[in-house]
Amino acid sequence: MTDSIHDTAMQLRATLDRARNAGANIPWLSRFPRNCCNFGSNLLLFELSDAGVRRIRRVIGTVPEQGPDGDTRHVWVQADDYTVDICADEFGQSAVVVEQQSDWHDAMLDVKPFLAQCDLPEGVSQTEIARLREIYEDVLTELDRFR
Repeated sequence: MTDSIHDTAMQLRATLDRARNAGANIPWLSRFPRNCCNFGSNLLLFELSDAGVRRIRRVIGTVPEQGPDGDTRHVWVQADDYTVDICADEFGQSAVVVEQQSDWHDAMLDVKPFLAQCDLPEGVSQTEIARLREIYEDVLTELDRFR
């Protein structure tokens, strides 16, 4: 399963980079990965779900000592027992993180489910993933050109 999670994250990041470099018609993509962790994490939910990973959820935490107020928030995905992040390079980390033990993510403050009612330890429901897919329909269609 680790290889599947890693390959899925790498492929999605490569797709997003190609789409950004080609000027895809996705409003937030021009600044990717900066301030795009929620978008990236939602897309990662879809990809991991399609790859057969069932225990996936988004988590949010505060990046310590970032900015003048120290209140920079970051969103990433927990997939099975792995931390999966395709936007950590905004903070000087690897562009794709797939680790059972990520010291950088473990150092986050106030870590919690992104949406308490949806991002449960046993995973985001297929109903919630389907709802998000509808919201991201235009983005997913645009990204298909870059896969």
